[in-house]
Amino acid sequence: MTCRFASGSMWHTASFCLALSGLAGCAEEEAWEVPTIDSNRFENEVYPVLLRDCGFHTCHGSEERFFRVWGPGRVRMGNHFEFDDKDELEVNATFQRAVSFIDQHDPSRSLLLKKPLAVEAGGAGHLGVDKFGRNLYRTTDSPGYLTLARWVYSIKRL
Repeated sequence: MTCRFASGSMWHTASFCLALSGLAGCAEEEAWEVPTIDSNRFENEVYPVLLRDCGFHTCHGSEERFFRVWGPGRVRMGNHFEFDDKDELEVNATFQRAVSFIDQHDPSRSLLLKKPLAVEAGGAGHLGVDKFGRNLYRTTDSPGYLTLARWVYSIKRL
């Protein structure tokens, strides 16, 4: 990698490159690799599960939640009627929120997997329980959980 600082002197250029290499590893461009996240797999496999299991108006359709799910039969963005076809803006917004709940260094710590899983099965606290106090996914063998986990673990680690 060639470090250049167009408007500075040779000294500023050298200082900038030393700082950059010390902080970011100028010589190790692999450290800057962006994780590979399969958005097609998200749209075709994960998004339907999130719509089905999480996208209710009182759950992750609520404006009060950071993790939001938009789409047909659930909360819609823009001027869509409830059962209009999915919109790419809704899929992309849901995708971006889902990605923000993934720990790319340690997928097992991802909130996308921990929050909907029962505490007894290794999950985290979650208000999404049924009238019997059971969490969304009772075990790691639950079909919805497995769909989320396959996608999360397929993301190339940093």
